[in-house]
Order: sequence, then C-alpha cells, then structure tokens
Amino acid sequence: MRRAPGTYSAKNTPPAGGSSLPAWLPAAAVAAVTFAVFSGVLRNGFVNWDDDFNLLLNNDYRGLGWAQLKWMFTTFHMGHYQPLSWLTLGLDYKLWGMAPKGYHLTSLLLHCANAAVFYFVSLRLLGLAAPGRPEEKRGLLLCGAVFSALVFAVHPLRVEAVAWATERRDVLSGFFYLLTVLYYLKACSPGEDAAARPKRLALAAALFLVSLLSKGIGVSLPAVLIVLDVYPLRRLPAGAGQWPAPQYRAVWLEKIPFAVLSLAAGVVGLAAQITTGATLFLNIGEQPSLPVRVLQALYGAGFYVWKTVAPVNLLPLYERAYHSDALYWPIIITAAAVAAASVVFFLLRRRLPALLAVWVCYIATLLPVLQVVPFGPYIVADRYSYLACLGWALGAGWALSAGLRAAGASGAKVLLAAALCAAAGLGLLTRRQTGVWFSPETLWRHTLAGNPSSTIAHSNLGSILLDQQGKVEEAAGHFRLALRIRPDYAFSHYNYGNALCFQGRLDEAIEHYRRTLQLMPDYANAYFNLGNSFIRKNLPGAAIGYYRAALRLKPDYAEAHSNLAVALMITGDRAGAVGHFRAALKINPGYARARQGLAQAGGGEYP
Repeated sequence: MRRAPGTYSAKNTPPAGGSSLPAWLPAAAVAAVTFAVFSGVLRNGFVNWDDDFNLLLNNDYRGLGWAQLKWMFTTFHMGHYQPLSWLTLGLDYKLWGMAPKGYHLTSLLLHCANAAVFYFVSLRLLGLAAPGRPEEKRGLLLCGAVFSALVFAVHPLRVEAVAWATERRDVLSGFFYLLTVLYYLKACSPGEDAAARPKRLALAAALFLVSLLSKGIGVSLPAVLIVLDVYPLRRLPAGAGQWPAPQYRAVWLEKIPFAVLSLAAGVVGLAAQITTGATLFLNIGEQPSLPVRVLQALYGAGFYVWKTVAPVNLLPLYERAYHSDALYWPIIITAAAVAAASVVFFLLRRRLPALLAVWVCYIATLLPVLQVVPFGPYIVADRYSYLACLGWALGAGWALSAGLRAAGASGAKVLLAAALCAAAGLGLLTRRQTGVWFSPETLWRHTLAGNPSSTIAHSNLGSILLDQQGKVEEAAGHFRLALRIRPDYAFSHYNYGNALCFQGRLDEAIEHYRRTLQLMPDYANAYFNLGNSFIRKNLPGAAIGYYRAALRLKPDYAEAHSNLAVALMITGDRAGAVGHFRAALKINPGYARARQGLAQAGGGEYP
C-alpha cells in the first residue's frame, strides 16, 4: 500500500539522533521504572474489601482442575463474568498458595507489561498525529511516547487496579485491550502492508475477546476504533453525514466482529450484575432519579480529569450518599463544567481534532461505569480510570514532543527536566498510595480520614478491630456510627451483632442478626451466628433451624455442618450429628473440631 502524503509508518521511525537504539529498550525502561515505583505492593496483604469473598473464603478458584475450570467459566461470582482473570488467580494459587505477595507480583508484572505496550501504542498515535515531521526530528516521538507511558503507568490513579488483588481483572483485561488497539493500528495505519490487514484485524478481534473474558470494561472499544478511524487514521471523514458513503463500507464491515463481541459482553455483564444483586445496593425508594443519575454521571466524567491533573486525596471508596437524590454543589458545578467542555471541544473540532478525539474516547470508555444504571455502593472509583485516562496520558506525551519541536536547545533541556520532575512526582505519590493498601486497617483508616461518613469504612474497620484483642468496644463504636449514618446497612447490623455477642449481650445480638436477615435474607452467616447465639443461650432446638437455614443457602459451609452436629448431639440425635461431622470433614479434611466431635459422637475416625 502506498504511503499517504505527509505521513509515515511508526514502525519505521528511527530513534533520536539516528542512533542504533533497540526498539524495545525504551519500553523495557518504562516497565522497569513502573516496577520500581509499584514495588511496595509486594509487602501488602489481602484486604477485607472483596478479597475476602473472592480469595480468602472462596475455595472454588483454587486450582486448575476440571471442577475449578468449570466454575471459572460459568460463574457470575460477585457480579462479574471474568473467566480468564479467575484462571490467572487459579494459577497464582498453584504457584503461591495463599501468600498475597505472589498475587500482587502477578498483577504488578501485568501492569508493567501494559506500560510497555502503551509505549508502542503512543509511538504510533503520536506519529500519526504529526504528519510531515522532518526525519531528523522523529526522535522527539520517542520522548513523547516514553512520557505518555510513564504518565499512564506511574500515576496514582493506577494504584487501586494494581494494589488490590481482587482487581486483577483490570490489569489483565487492560493488557489485551492495549494489544487490540496496537494490532488495529498495525492493520490500518498508512504505509502498512495491505495484504496483512485481514490477518491483523482478526488477531485484534481475538485479543479483544480475550480482554472481554478477563473483564467486560472494554465494551466501548468499537466506538474508540471509530474515533481512531476519524482521527488520526483519517479513514473516515470528520463529518458523520458522509460515513454511509460506499467508499467507507469496508471500514464499517471491519467493525462487525468487534461490535458483536461488545454487545455479547455487555449483555453478559448486565446479567451478572442483575443476577447477583449488584444493582440493588440501594433500596427501591433510595434509587436516584434519572436526572440525578445523569448529573452524577457528568460529575464522574469531571472527577477523573481533575484527579488526573491533581492526584491527591485519593480514596479506596467514594461512597454514594445515603439519600441518593441529595445533590451537592461540587456535583452540580462539575457536571456543568463537563457539559461546557463538551460543547467547546466540539466547536474546536476542526482546529484541534485531537482534543475532541481524546474527549470522545474518554467518555465512551467511561460510559459503562458512569452509574447511569446504578450498581455498587460508590459513585466513582479510581480503577475506572485505568483505560479511560489513556488519552490524557497520550496528550501529555504529545504536549512534550510538540514543545520539544518548538523549543531551542536550552528550552528542550528545561522541558525534559520538567517532564522528568513530573514523572518523579507522580511516582512518589504512587509509592505513598500503595501503602494505603498495606492491610485492611490502613485501608479503612485512610478512607475514614478522607470521608468520616463512610458507613462501609466504619463497618469494615470495626470487623478488623473485632478480631484484635481488647478492641471490641472500639469496634462496636464504629458499628454504631455506621448505623447512625445508614440505619438499613445490613452488614453493620451483622457486625454489630458479632460485637454484642463478644460482650455477652446475646438478646441484643439476636435482634441485629434478625434485622440483617430482613435486609439481606440470603446471608448464610447471619443464620449461622443466630444459631451460635441460641446455643450459648442453651436453646439447641432453636439453633438447629438456623444452622439448617445457613446450609440451605451455603451447602459447603463446614462450620455450619459442625455446629449443627453439636446441636444435634445435645438434643440426642447422634446419628444426625455423625452425618454432619462427616459432611464438615468432607469439605475441610483438616477441620480439627469436626474430627474431635466425630470421635465423641461415636463416628470413629475420618479417613
């Protein structure tokens, strides 16, 4: 294919000064810097923010046998369909057992790989956006691409996706998403081999499928590819009215596989959210109205831009207000600013097409998580910036390369020094932010320092303190605060019930467990602890019903089998007790209390 006038292929871009610098070396340097900046995550543990349900209390992912693989490819566990992410976590278990360092190492290595791939994506896009650049100036692209990759990779907004073991899905899906974009650019850039285009497009579609099987966050990719076709690839005209013309038919046909995959992933993802109740965090009466959801979505769009520019006061949880229709001036002002920016970027589309392209890609990528359809307890989350803010990092690289091109020798040194200082500053902020995820206690104390009204942070911090000797009353205080802020938060009722049990206030504990089940009828742990409370009140007959209810909801609940067996022994049903002790040991062969109980019940030794 003949090269378009004034353009060149990024693969042919020589390094600065015409040196023989290997093409992979800048990417490797970016990956090495990223590893150094994030190395603190290797000291972190798991946290009681989904890591408990996904990893610590979940036996289903542990291994790569047929039973585990079947579960991985069929489950909507915790509201996500992510079989390939589960596959990597199963491999982690085979390699590291339950040592958190190994899980964090895998996530960090994936993020480093993403930094390297984004360097190559940036190099191509910056080259396409700078047609006609003299040969001796093309080395400036390398500086711009390195800076783009560093701004993406070492920015504090990336910490949540890398440091949170549960969010393996972000870095894994991001890896294949970036490879998809890279191979799409390889297929469609001017100057590339036209004969290789079908094969590269097929590879890009396959990589997109793998990304979606890791996490469906990239469902908006077809829209991003259309934007790239307009600018900087210029395969489609800027005026949408011309898009249906016959000469552009091939461009649209190429999008069909991507669109089909995106639609399928969107349907599966929505089904996962609905099936697991992720869209029902708020009660029906608290669901925000549509106008409020639109304003909150616009606020979210502005939030990530602001935090990209000023990455301070980052929190692991930006909790949705208890009264969902309550609006605050920051939300209204930010929403107005986003709407105004959209109008301005559109009006400047001919003079600054890159700005509108970045903005449209940013909004399209964010759209699935802007909470127009509310899910989860948060209004925004740092991890949602992982793909959406790639364009802003690319813009930083473009600004550097353009500045270097316009500056003289002394000015170029100043610009490079400023870019180095900016990257170093981001890296220092990121190293500090990784420490927030060191432990559950550091995580929730940091959250409460930034938002003292977070009911989830109070409840989760209290549950950690409850396990520490002598801190029961401090834990109970956090639960009471959480319930004062949000009286219908089921987990706070449950946790407060646990604290009351520790204090021997069993009747009060029972009230809170029952309130938990009114709000969350399928919570097996609440039935289990109700049973324990009645055992302590010497009412084993009442306890039996609650243990059976827990087992109906969670048949592989070893502790419930064992405690039910104890209650059955007390009431004289030794045969039933033997059966449940054996059931507990079948689930957990190392369960010492069940082995001891089996022997006491006359059931003999468990093999």
